[in-house]
Amino acid sequence: MSAVDRATVFGEVAETYDRMRPEYPGEMFDDLAREGRLVEGSSVLEVGCGTGIATRDLVDRGYQVTAVDPDSRMLDVARRRFAGGEVRFIEGRFEAGRVRGDFDLVFAAGSWHWLDADTALARAAAVLARSGVLAVCWNLPRPDDSARPSGLDEAYRAHAPELLGVASQTRNRTQEHRRAAIASSRWFQDPLSMSYPWSRSLRAEEYCDLLSTHSDHLMLGPARLSRLLDAVGRVIDDAGGRLELRYETVLYVAHRS
Repeated sequence: MSAVDRATVFGEVAETYDRMRPEYPGEMFDDLAREGRLVEGSSVLEVGCGTGIATRDLVDRGYQVTAVDPDSRMLDVARRRFAGGEVRFIEGRFEAGRVRGDFDLVFAAGSWHWLDADTALARAAAVLARSGVLAVCWNLPRPDDSARPSGLDEAYRAHAPELLGVASQTRNRTQEHRRAAIASSRWFQDPLSMSYPWSRSLRAEEYCDLLSTHSDHLMLGPARLSRLLDAVGRVIDDAGGRLELRYETVLYVAHRS
């Protein structure tokens, strides 16, 4: 399955995605406002808005938000979230060039890696005001996994061995390659990097619901995913019934060249 197709698999579990995917730290949006010189009324284009989890923070800060996403099922949830019309939604791929504007900020929360980097960077520069900024962020697992029950690896080894170590690989790719892609682009200056550590605690069933919204897990297919989640749930229940997830939100902010 191509990255384009995989990017739309989330719509299969849109409601669970909206309920279980984590938000982003308020401190990050404060720093973004400062670095981007954003004020109430600033125009923002959110790329890959999904169900609108990060969109809420943009709206609450008084920005004029346009949000684009290729999946109608995700947008259905987002539109219900903003039924008052606070957000202008566009269905489609950002790289297709349907979006026009002169935005103060192009922002992507957990979605930039689904795009063709060269095309997306060129499109972002094209729709930004001369003083505008590009900001991309991800919630990443922190390297310290001391709170992770040892039995989880055995569960994955038995039911989805190809997913062992995927989280750490994703983190490394984000840190090493995605920032470099922006820095090497002729469209943007070297991005400023900021990070925000935080954690959340989930019950076994909540954690399994969260896993069921990850694209690599959905790619296992219903039968394999069910077996994996049953095994993961048993491990967490045997370890006390809750799992602490330690995250680091990484933000890159780049001004136009």
